[in-house]
Amino acid sequence: MVLSNGMRICYKCTDFLDDQVIFSGFAYGGLSELSETDYLSCSMGSTIAGEIGVFGYKPSVLTDMLAGKRAEVGTKVGAYMRSFSGDCSPSDLETALQLVYQLFLTSVMPGDEEVKLVMQMTKEAIKAQERDPFTAFANRVRELNYGKSYFFKPIRAKDLKNVDPIKSCQYFDSCFKDPSTFSVVIVGNIEPAIALPLILQYLGGIPKPDKPVMHFNRDELKALPFTFPKSVVREVVRSQMVEAQCSVQITFPVDLKGPHVMEEIHFVGFLSKLLETRIMQVLRFKHGQIYSVNVSVFLGGNKPSRTGNVRGDITVNFSCDPDSSWRLVGLSLDEMLCLQEQGPSDLDVSTILEIEQRAYENGLQENGYWLDRILRGYQSRFYAGDLNVSLKAQDEWRNKVRSSLTKVTMQEALQRILPSPCTKQYTVVVLMPKLPRLQRLKSFLFSGEKRLGIEGKVLIGTTGTLVLAAFWWKYSRARNVT
Repeated sequence: MVLSNGMRICYKCTDFLDDQVIFSGFAYGGLSELSETDYLSCSMGSTIAGEIGVFGYKPSVLTDMLAGKRAEVGTKVGAYMRSFSGDCSPSDLETALQLVYQLFLTSVMPGDEEVKLVMQMTKEAIKAQERDPFTAFANRVRELNYGKSYFFKPIRAKDLKNVDPIKSCQYFDSCFKDPSTFSVVIVGNIEPAIALPLILQYLGGIPKPDKPVMHFNRDELKALPFTFPKSVVREVVRSQMVEAQCSVQITFPVDLKGPHVMEEIHFVGFLSKLLETRIMQVLRFKHGQIYSVNVSVFLGGNKPSRTGNVRGDITVNFSCDPDSSWRLVGLSLDEMLCLQEQGPSDLDVSTILEIEQRAYENGLQENGYWLDRILRGYQSRFYAGDLNVSLKAQDEWRNKVRSSLTKVTMQEALQRILPSPCTKQYTVVVLMPKLPRLQRLKSFLFSGEKRLGIEGKVLIGTTGTLVLAAFWWKYSRARNVT
């Protein structure tokens, strides 16, 4: 239904969980519309406004006001969309909808002392992240895969001096100002006779501004500026660690084109599960080197237009012993190349179909699945005002891909969707513990010996002796001086 202020509402009553109602609302247009000069301040809007209070009260005060209630609402400003989402018990639905109402009516006005406190807290949080090995690892992966685009560049503590808190809050306010741009989905144990009057009162009561605010056409959004490396890039990120551990991420670009893009998206889902299953069999069950492998898919690189290509990547992630990392990378790539050249087995295909069917059937009994399904229906490139048509198309694409899935079609999809061969274009980043200085020197000399072979051993040994002698001479001189 469409409310008087233009907000679209879809609700689904379920009995999966007696004490759960979840909801989410989205609108097109986000950070990709900003210029590079405005991006830094505006991207901090959610953080700064959130610390000051986006519901009309400071977070500490709001926490006391909500004591004894189960109602949570959060916000997100992404590249192409702004959204809010919430979780509450059926008895606290009114409180949750009141929070959404307050979100749209509140204008966050930071005072000088508040700004100083929030910026100091943000600075400390960023510094803590910079000390985290996995943050440095994730930052380098993003920087490498997305061409050092300002959108994916991590915010450093030194960058905060260039942030305008007033602009940050003004941008956040404008993101949640016009209800006519939002579509809202509510799923859970809802009693329509109780819920509908509350929806009309609080969501329908959000005033529509005189002039449209952040009203964007999905087909006219600005695309993110990024490029994936054209060849193979392999890097090591070394960080100080209390306990030595190693993480690996291998990334492959994906660019889906043509009139059957939606079917290709379903193929990507099946391929990711196939890759995860086969790499797990090799690395864990055959070589006993890891506990788990995760193959994930990101397809949000391009703007969500009705006609454009779908761009993103497929990543392989696992943790392992640092000494085994590069060997396991090689085994993973060999397995993927084998699948591209020889294809999966009939057993592989039947296993993947069974896993997908089981996940689908389980999802039908979960509120989260239906919330996501209906949201995807609204966001589908085939949505033209009739949600049922869009949902029906989703089922048709899934069924068509399932019925066509054989070892031949999966092999063709592996060659079509991934770089072919997969070893010609990918990035791999390995997180390693930082070695002590002497151990780093020893590692360097040892690696040099391996590269040069037997003929270079005498030269390596002589050079190593000279380097170590120079090091200890410099050290002893420093002690004599002191």
